[in-house]
Amino acid sequence: MMKPVYILSAAVTSPQQHFEDEGFLQDIRETNDGMLVVSEPNYRKYINPVAIRRMSKLLKMGISTGMNALERAGVTKPDAIITGTGRGSMVDTEAFLLNMIENEEEALTPTSFIQSTYNSVNGWLALQTRSNGYNQTYVNRGASFELALFDAQMLLNEDGEEQNILVGCLDEITPDYVKVKSKIGYWKEPLSSNLQLFVHSDTKGTLAGEGAAFFTLTNKSENALCSLLAVEMLQDASTDEVLAAINNMLSAQGLSLTDIDVLLCGMNGDVQQQDVYTVLESKADAHTSIAAFKHLCGEYDTSSGFATWIVTHLFEGQEVPEILIQKKGTHDTIRNILVVNHYILNSTSLLLFRSVE
Repeated sequence: MMKPVYILSAAVTSPQQHFEDEGFLQDIRETNDGMLVVSEPNYRKYINPVAIRRMSKLLKMGISTGMNALERAGVTKPDAIITGTGRGSMVDTEAFLLNMIENEEEALTPTSFIQSTYNSVNGWLALQTRSNGYNQTYVNRGASFELALFDAQMLLNEDGEEQNILVGCLDEITPDYVKVKSKIGYWKEPLSSNLQLFVHSDTKGTLAGEGAAFFTLTNKSENALCSLLAVEMLQDASTDEVLAAINNMLSAQGLSLTDIDVLLCGMNGDVQQQDVYTVLESKADAHTSIAAFKHLCGEYDTSSGFATWIVTHLFEGQEVPEILIQKKGTHDTIRNILVVNHYILNSTSLLLFRSVE
């Protein structure tokens, strides 16, 4: 079993306005168009204004969020950079393909193609921080961020030397992407508000979302926000298999489901993916709070990054905001948090966190 790793800092660019510590889940943003797009910060603090003009939204929010996380941790040069993305830059991919069609595959400008590659954000971050260490991007749909976390955990367990690793995730949506996916039933009919997502959990479809989240991970507990104990990924797992995996994960850490103070669930309002959360809620102890997050960020491949950002704030504030609560528990403190996330393509992930004593 691997040793815990520690989160020194967390930064997020999301549909909610939290890039510059505007208050944890205050002034909640609502939408009625079926999409939750990011609230873009002032990128000029972290990116040269000349370069910004040529960058897609994904590049801008990825670079800025990563640099923000490092700044919060007081780290100028990470020992490694590891990210996960399910789709990469959709804007640049679409722009390059459209340019190729319009120009009949001749005289194509390379900018969109270069920036559409999945590891472009990693490259920019390495250049800005002068980092020449391990640099990896995972592109595994709904398990992309979890694989990045798992890789960082393995790397930090290799030796006892102190290391700081920048770990992040990022995904964006475009109108064309939403239109294509709507043809196969991904999305609900436009809701009166994203905050009504779970009211309609008896119907198919979910809410489109996007975002970026970055964290500075280390193998030393000093000044850490919390610890990451374990990461588990499952593909096409039944409800019973998910429950068995949860019990095995907790048992390996000397815990049971009754020890979980907050169960943060990736329920997305789709009746087809609700079963596991319904069963978990029925099995959860009375002191466990059941919380949800996708009505605030939408559904996307790496939404568990937004959930992890929430986790760091739950430990810090020792309170679950009302906007997250599905069932309020009787716990006095928050020591153990389990994140259970089910992505639309049948990939399930489990993340277990603990407060730092």
